[in-house]
Amino acid sequence: MIILKVILKDEKIREIELSGHGNGLKGRDIICAAVSGISQTALLGILYYNKHGINWKMEDGFLYIDVYDVKDDRIQIILTSMIIGLKAIAKEYPKQIKIEM
Repeated sequence: MIILKVILKDEKIREIELSGHGNGLKGRDIICAAVSGISQTALLGILYYNKHGINWKMEDGFLYIDVYDVKDDRIQIILTSMIIGLKAIAKEYPKQIKIEM
């Protein structure tokens, strides 16, 4: 199961932790691929606009983003868009992705 944990502080996204894998075959799981695509694109967008506004770590089946610059609206918009996309996937595939806000 893929688990997304979101920590808010003063209504701003402060931390994101995404962990786990889908239940399909490695390299053929469309849910895992969709989640990876959305989350990695969000990370790349943040690094493009404000690479010093976050601390991050990515490994196989794991992504962590710690937001230092919580006042940067670009980071908040990108992460909110990521969460919206992952919520849409979770709605269709609740046994494969769980979101904890």
